[in-house]
Formats: sequence, structure tokens, C-alpha cells
Amino acid sequence: MSFSDAAAFLALPLAASLILVAIHAWFGLQVLARGVIFVDLALAQVAALGATVAFALGHPPQSAASMAWSLGFTLAGALVLAFTRSWSGRIPQEALIGILYVVAAAAGFLLIEQAPQGAEHVKQLLTGNIVTVGAAELKSIMPLYAAVGALAWGLRSKLAHRAGAHWAWELLFYAAFGVVVTSSVAIAGVLLVFSFLIIPAAIGVLWAERPAMQLALGWLAGVLASIAGLLISFRFNLPTGATMVCAFGAVLVLAGIASPLRTGPLRGLGRAARMARALLAAALALSGLWLIAAPRADQPLLDGAEYLFPSLRWSYMTGAEREIHEDAKLQAERYRHETDRLNERERRSRWEDRNMDETELRRLSSFLKSYNEMRKGEEFVMREVRARARVRERWPLGGAMLLAALLIVPGLFSRLRPAALRAALRARGYRNPPGGAS
Repeated sequence: MSFSDAAAFLALPLAASLILVAIHAWFGLQVLARGVIFVDLALAQVAALGATVAFALGHPPQSAASMAWSLGFTLAGALVLAFTRSWSGRIPQEALIGILYVVAAAAGFLLIEQAPQGAEHVKQLLTGNIVTVGAAELKSIMPLYAAVGALAWGLRSKLAHRAGAHWAWELLFYAAFGVVVTSSVAIAGVLLVFSFLIIPAAIGVLWAERPAMQLALGWLAGVLASIAGLLISFRFNLPTGATMVCAFGAVLVLAGIASPLRTGPLRGLGRAARMARALLAAALALSGLWLIAAPRADQPLLDGAEYLFPSLRWSYMTGAEREIHEDAKLQAERYRHETDRLNERERRSRWEDRNMDETELRRLSSFLKSYNEMRKGEEFVMREVRARARVRERWPLGGAMLLAALLIVPGLFSRLRPAALRAALRARGYRNPPGGAS
């Protein structure tokens, strides 16, 4: 598919993402200020419960009846949150929000348990499918979000978090928020809506002090994460909703790592470098200890390093082990290639509307099963050879990782040198060496 085709395919999902980021970033800042971080998840789950009730009653998922049930349940949840605000002196409202979430989730599972295609419905509610959004859906949400945005802007002083706020303003805030969440969940799913709400706002708060700048940075981060998630999903044929949620999380991590730059480029770079060195040292130390304690277990850091630098594996394998490992790898690749060829043959026959006879299908299934079993056998040989080599060399490998961790600990040796000097002076009879305690 050409770039122009990809751009045309992703245009509507990207437009929907930008609209959702625009409205949710402002609500996210209000949610963070109020300290009710998971209110979006709770109201989204309540909206999902309403959609589940509609589904159980026989209404299609994207129908007007399903939207009406979702909106009704969400407004009821908003009413509960507004009236229980006065309880926060004795019970934190975050606890009440959590209760609302788990009760709505449990009720949804009870309703969907006996429904046909219930698991698929739950998956759709959680992850959504923003890539299938149509122009009609965008035309319906744009005036709705514009109206809610205008209302929020006009009443921003009243809707802002204040201790002892009147329940009517609380109800108006949660109702407006619930209307947005209901329509958003129908498009993007519970998890992605939560990402739209909290992550851009969190990045804005992390990088700026003034609300206007926080909102602008939140919008920018949301736009970049949405574009990255859509492109990665399209390029590698991954589920769009889950990929976008991971992209938002990655952008938050990058923003957190780079946040020291706010204090000045040079000073910030130094702090970021020290943080990165400390994290790398911790990862190396933990991986080294884990390798020594359980060499046959999964070793994520060592496996990743060997994937990037295959020659690293040969450093602790003998010549015979290398030969066995490479031979098994070649055989496994050959079996995988044969499996792919047979699967492609079966897909081509269906595409050309040429049905295979029963004998041919049985032969194809038998070959596929055999090739898969042989490939798994060769992969087992590869894992076993590597595991035995790691068991034999776990002390040198683990010790090297621990030593590397010590060498890159920020400022370790600059602190050790004065301490060693003071210890040597004390050993020579000086009671109060320079830099020591008097």
C-alpha cells in the first residue's frame, strides 16, 4: 500500500484521535486537580455497563438505543459521584470511585456471561476500534464536544475544583464529563479513553506550571502519541486501540525522562544522564543476580542483548554448542518457511474461491502439524543448549554484569576515593583526617 493510500486510510482515525485529545486533555487537568484520577475509568465502565444492558436486550452495539442506555447509566453514575462528594471528609472519593468501577464491571460480566459473542463484546468495549470510525460519527461528536467545551470554558471558574463546592456544580461537571465519556467509549474503548484523559494532562502538569501551557503541552503530547500509535499499528498490523495505549505510555515515559531539561539544558541533561546511568546500573545488577540464582529462567536483559549482538552468545558457548545451536536454528527456520508456504497456499485457494477436496485438506493439515512440531523441537534444542551454557558460565557472566553495574553507578568512585583516603589516614594514626568528622 502506497503512502497516499495509507494516509487516506488513517485520516478519519487520526481526526477522531485529535478531537478526543482536544476535549479529554482539559477534563484530564480538572481530574488531576480534583484528585479523582480514576473517575474516567469508573464512568467509562458505567457507560460500558449501559451498552452491555442494551446488547443483552438485543440492540446492536452502535445503535441509538445502545447510546441512550450508555448515556442514562453514565448520568446516573455522575449523580452518585456528585452526591457522595460530601462524604469525602470521612471516605476518600477515590475509594467511592473504585467501588463504582468494580460494581459496574461485575454487573457487566454477569449480564454478558450467557450472551452469544459476549467475550468479543467485552473486548470491543475495552479496546474499541478507532480505526473503523466513520465520517458520520465524527459529524455527530464534533458539535457535541464543541458544546461541552463552550460550556466548560464559560463556567470554568464554577467548574474548577474548590473545597466545599455545591453539589449542583459537581453534578454539572460530572454530567458534562459523563456525556463526553459515553460518546468516546463507543468510538475508542475504555482503555484508550483513559489514556486520552490522563496521560496528556499528566505530561502537561509535569512540564508546565500555568494551566494554559499545561493544556497546550497536553494537546501536543496527545497528538504525537496518537500519530505514533496509528502508524505503528498500521505498519505492523497490530490492534489499534492497544497499540495507541502503549504509545501514550511510551510518550509519558519519554516526557518523564526528559523532564529535568525544564531546569536548564545543561543541568537537565546532566540529571537525565545520571538517572539513565542509575537505571542501567540497577537493571544490570538485578539481571546479574537473577542469572546467578536462576540461569535456566528467562533472562530479559541478556536475551535482548544477544538479540542485538548475536556474537555475545558465542562468548560463553563452546564450539560444539555453537554448532548445535546454529544447526537447530537453520532447521527451525526451514520448517517455519515450509509452514508459511503451506498457509499461503491454503489462503490463496480460498481467495481464488477454489475449495480443496477433503483428501488435500487432510494432507495439508498433517504437513502443517508435522512442521510445527519439528520446529518446536528445534527451538527446544536451541533453548536447552543456551541454558546449559548459562548454567556452566553463570558465575562469570553474572559477575561481569555486577561489575559493569558498579562501574556505571553515578559518582560511585568519586565518593569512594575520599572515603578510602580517610581510612588510610586513620590507619596511619591521624584521628581527624581532612574531610572527616571532628
